Amino acid sequence: MKKFVFSLIILLSTLSATTHAQCNESVKKAVLELMGDAQYIKDFSVTLEKAPNEAKTGMVRFNVLLNNRNHYKFNVANGAANPDGIIMQLYDKDELLSSNFDGGKKYAGFEFVCRATKVYQLVFSFAGGQEGCAEAVLSLVKQYSEGEMNF
Repeated sequence: MKKFVFSLIILLSTLSATTHAQCNESVKKAVLELMGDAQYIKDFSVTLEKAPNEAKTGMVRFNVLLNNRNHYKFNVANGAANPDGIIMQLYDKDELLSSNFDGGKKYAGFEFVCRATKVYQLVFSFAGGQEGCAEAVLSLVKQYSEGEMNF
């Protein structure tokens, strides 16, 4: 009986590790393809899980340093088991600057032209506080000269 229980524990832990690894690797490859010909800067692995006593997962926040006069692209790819697409938002303190969720529709990403060098917050969450995983990538589309920023 002890062998059976031990084997069952090993099997379940292997299955959960395999599921988690598949989410990260296949999803990371998909998000890197979404980046296109922009220059890779950084990627973000997002896993939101509920604790047994929680009703919802909440969110995860990453700090990102963005530089003035740079045109950035943020892309996100969802794990296959996600009940709904992840919401990605860019904040300057409490001010929402951009998001992949607009007009009730979720997009694979958004672009942002930075006008001030500072630390911004990139926030990920699922509608309704659901569990899931996603991968995101930050890339550089273009660096503008000072004279080009008059738009």
